[in-house]
Amino acid sequence: MSTAAERSTGPPTSDRRRHRVLEVVVVVGVGLAVAVLTTIPFLQRHTFYYRGDNPESFVPLWHQFGERLRSGQWPPMDPAGWSGGNYAAEAAYALWNPVQLLDYVLVSLFDDLAAAAAVVQIQFLALLGMGAYLLFREYGACRVAAVVVALGVPVMGFTLFYEASGWPAGLMAFTWVTWFWWAARRQSRGHLLPVVPFVFGALGMTTGNPYAALGMVVVLAGIAAELLARREHRRLGGLVLTGACVGATAALVFLPLVGTLPVTERQQVAMLANDTFLVPQLGDVAASSAPTYVPAILNWGGALVERLPSTYFLWFALPLLPWVRWHGWRRPDRPVTSALVAAAVFGVLALGPSNLWLFRWPIRLIEYLYLALAVVLALLLSAGLAGDRIRARTLTTVAVVAAGGYLSFAVRPDVVLMHVVAALVVLVLVLLAVAAFHRRGPVLSAAVLVVGTALVVTYQSGQLPLPPPEQPDAADDADAVVSLPTPVSITEVRERTSAYRGTVLQLASRASPVTVPARPPGDLLFGNEPLMSGHESIVRYSGMGFAEFVDALCMDYRGQVCPEALDRALRPAGATGVPLVDLLRVQTLVIDARLFPGPAAGPPPDGWSVAARDDLRTVWVRGPTVGYDGRLSWVSPGVEVLSDAGTGVREEVRFQAARPGTLVFARLTWPGYTATLDGRPVRVLDGPAGLLTVAVPAGRHVLEVDFRSPGSSVGAAALGVAALVTLGQSVVWAVGGHRRRRRGGPLPTADPGPAPDGTPDVLSGRGDAVRAGTPQP
Repeated sequence: MSTAAERSTGPPTSDRRRHRVLEVVVVVGVGLAVAVLTTIPFLQRHTFYYRGDNPESFVPLWHQFGERLRSGQWPPMDPAGWSGGNYAAEAAYALWNPVQLLDYVLVSLFDDLAAAAAVVQIQFLALLGMGAYLLFREYGACRVAAVVVALGVPVMGFTLFYEASGWPAGLMAFTWVTWFWWAARRQSRGHLLPVVPFVFGALGMTTGNPYAALGMVVVLAGIAAELLARREHRRLGGLVLTGACVGATAALVFLPLVGTLPVTERQQVAMLANDTFLVPQLGDVAASSAPTYVPAILNWGGALVERLPSTYFLWFALPLLPWVRWHGWRRPDRPVTSALVAAAVFGVLALGPSNLWLFRWPIRLIEYLYLALAVVLALLLSAGLAGDRIRARTLTTVAVVAAGGYLSFAVRPDVVLMHVVAALVVLVLVLLAVAAFHRRGPVLSAAVLVVGTALVVTYQSGQLPLPPPEQPDAADDADAVVSLPTPVSITEVRERTSAYRGTVLQLASRASPVTVPARPPGDLLFGNEPLMSGHESIVRYSGMGFAEFVDALCMDYRGQVCPEALDRALRPAGATGVPLVDLLRVQTLVIDARLFPGPAAGPPPDGWSVAARDDLRTVWVRGPTVGYDGRLSWVSPGVEVLSDAGTGVREEVRFQAARPGTLVFARLTWPGYTATLDGRPVRVLDGPAGLLTVAVPAGRHVLEVDFRSPGSSVGAAALGVAALVTLGQSVVWAVGGHRRRRRGGPLPTADPGPAPDGTPDVLSGRGDAVRAGTPQP
């Protein structure tokens, strides 16, 4: 059944224009409200959005990226990043995502990186709330219900406490998948040009997070099932074409990764297995409305109980179910088949196994499951709350809240008071929202739910993470990691590292700063934190890890080393006969006093001097080992270097050799390097510790070294073709729509409008507010 607006073939009426303007205002209002809501955790804890991978990997690198963008530099690989400098191959640093590039510039303006991280994460949480609101409206939810549920989506447990707090690539992927879902479904109903879902899909794909690709595939499968059920094969064909174009953008992001894998230590996770790591259970979902419930699942450091509410959904979702109207919530013109299919698939994937092909840690998909369930919840709430059988419904709500509270207590009985307070607050707020609905209408009820969401977020972020349960017989390295002081200010880090010179090699363990009390952050830096010092550092975060190089230094993915690392660094490397630190052009050695007590307390080797020494670290410095201007670090006897220019992806060396010799560069031999001698290609060799090496003949020559990410040309071409095909598809769509309008066919409307059965849309002003005792069809 079509509305009058849908049957109209003339220009939009002023009422429709006002309605569209109001919809935009509501969308922006949702974003602003989410921004306010998600600022609460930051106000309670300055480093709330600066934990885990944020300080170790992302935010310091974003700051450096932003500085380089402002100076007009943007290499896909930085040899000074060593094992972590192949940014194109890492994928997750989103080199090709324009929104994130703008954020990098913004981050570069901050000295306080915890504040910078909060700004970026809150921005994406706000975008997530806006996208969720549009998605719920697309499925036919009324505004008041869509607003209430959309405000809760960005503060779901995994989204807020894991993604926003420490896994930003996951948050960005989830955000763009939400917008893509909305756009793709509107396209499937003939209400949106294909270029819009393509843009959102490309933004999701270029985050570099593979769960964006998986999420979009599942969403498209759900929409496809819906179109097949309605026998709309033509629109299905258009959706398949859009999905293929979005998929083509993956080549630009992931081909450099595939081409680089042979030299890395990246774990091959393409398997089917279950080690139970971060695998939620059905019982965790059953307690998903209990704000203080932490699941008993295997997680970091071998812990068997979580410390964060990683499976939390919405505090009012389950307690309100006894009050929803189960009849009449589905609209004939708004089928929910796609949402139900997506929920089923995401649910199956979220419950394990732990490794399914390239995807591991199933809990990463729980927020996608909850988003699909949130669509259904918004539609249920749109039908209003029932007013009959008050006592039975109240008792059922009490039972649901009590069950969630008990499950929370059962996992962590040592914090029983926290669970009791949370359960009582949830129960009071739910019953207050129900009473407000029946006495004053849905707007006041929604206000209670929104205030309740703010209160729950405040309580959760103030109480969580929980302290670890008593485990006297088990050493939990994850606890040490949590206790490690995190450097926040770039200025302070540079003050703490003022004694450093040139390239820095730190040989340390993350446990040492924990065992040395009252140490300010910045004395030992791990992952990408050394970027804050302004010095080139061998220690870098890497999800790839150049296998030969990290093995030579006995170094893990965030720069921790083994007790043999110092001997390996000072030992002659290969046939060069010089120490590895010389080949790396190291001028500063930072030695962990707890890991290397003898060398840290004794005299330095010849040529080195002690710049600083205390109970945590000893700093050795020396003058430059090689006087070349580029990254050339060693030449064999008989080779005279005339000039060396270039420190980025290109370098030119002019030399004169009395006999054939060898040149070793302070570069890793990543796939993608090529070399020419006097314009003719020569082989690039894998030297000591994986350093780039070139054998040269006698005589006077010019050697040029260049790098291009494997597959980048193919990826760029795929993106260009996909964009052109999508533009062509959009033109055909627009022309076809224009012809239908000229023939007097139905004109799609931008707003879902009121339900055919008269279900009110309170915020739009259509329909009467639902009062107590008012029957609902």
